[in-house]
Amino acid sequence: MLRQIIRLAVVAAVATGAGLLVQSARAADTVDSLAADPQRLREVQKLCKDDWVGTGDELCTMASKAQRRRFMGSGRTPYTPHPVDLFPSLKKSGTPEKTDPIAPDAE
Repeated sequence: MLRQIIRLAVVAAVATGAGLLVQSARAADTVDSLAADPQRLREVQKLCKDDWVGTGDELCTMASKAQRRRFMGSGRTPYTPHPVDLFPSLKKSGTPEKTDPIAPDAE
């Protein structure tokens, strides 16, 4: 009887310790750490997909931001570094320039 109680206490202690380790691992997750570790990001996304409320709103939001950061980048580089000149043949006044190389010169 005493052996069973001791075994049960050891199992409970191990389970509690494992639970605390999982909680501390979740607390250590940040957007940057999730973005840097795709495997952990996939695990968190699966947990959020299965049970958002049980996983926690904060962790699931961090996972969403990490996925967005992995896809879109840091946002420091502009998408188009130079402005696009849509109609380069138009002068600023709005009239077309004569740049046709095939047309004969007027004499």
